[in-house]
Amino acid sequence: MTDFMVKLPSNFRYVPQFETGKSQYRCVEASLSMAGQIAYPARYANPQLLMSQIYQKYVGPDVVGDRNGTTREQTLEWLQAQNIGFIDMQHLIDAGQIEELHAEISAQNRQDVCQIFSIGDESFLKHAKTGHTLHNWADALNHGSHTMLRVGYSDDQGYAYYEEPAAAPNFSEPVPIMWQNFLDGKIVGCIAIMPAGVKVPPAGFSFQNAKWPAPKPPVIAKDTVDNAVAALLAALKNQEASLTALIDTNKAMQTAVTALTAAEVADDVAEHEDAAA
Repeated sequence: MTDFMVKLPSNFRYVPQFETGKSQYRCVEASLSMAGQIAYPARYANPQLLMSQIYQKYVGPDVVGDRNGTTREQTLEWLQAQNIGFIDMQHLIDAGQIEELHAEISAQNRQDVCQIFSIGDESFLKHAKTGHTLHNWADALNHGSHTMLRVGYSDDQGYAYYEEPAAAPNFSEPVPIMWQNFLDGKIVGCIAIMPAGVKVPPAGFSFQNAKWPAPKPPVIAKDTVDNAVAALLAALKNQEASLTALIDTNKAMQTAVTALTAAEVADDVAEHEDAAA
């Protein structure tokens, strides 16, 4: 069994959505506040306050009586305003390509890309290892949606890990939740968040089939190239000299053989002349 976890910044802080005197419907804002820390580890000094500021900007007064939620369009608008790189994966959800979505976000997690992830019915959410219901207020009459931050997964246990804004303080973070819970509760949103310093890949890029950013070709110093060329030329020159010496030796041997052959012929002629006399 292997857990693939997104590398969170060393100063990352979990952001719970519940706070005394504040709206109880800030799961999207809490997820955005945590995602912002991953994209820009040094930008947001107070993630808890940031959550409230986002809610007030896009939703309404951050008070207990405000029960309004945040739309996908507002979520994307904030990410764009903060210059946070993201990939909206709604097209896979709308097309019913849920298994393709699952494979792609798993591949993204392996490359340190997290996701803001939304379920249509939070009552299905359970702790994968204990079976405990994560949201005990969600019952037969209350089937609200919920948003969290996916930060990793197990490759053989059927669950992934989530920074779950509504689970604190009863459960330690990140919380393991079965993929089947999301299938049962219906996946309604998924936005991949690029880590610090990483640009958004081109449209159509698949983390399943390639690494991003694309590995850069090795940089070879000019001096290294020049030295290699000089060494090659020197070796060729040495080979040329050796070849020339070999040719000269062959010529000398041929001359000696020719002279020796001539001497033998002369001896034979002399012997024949003496015999005739």
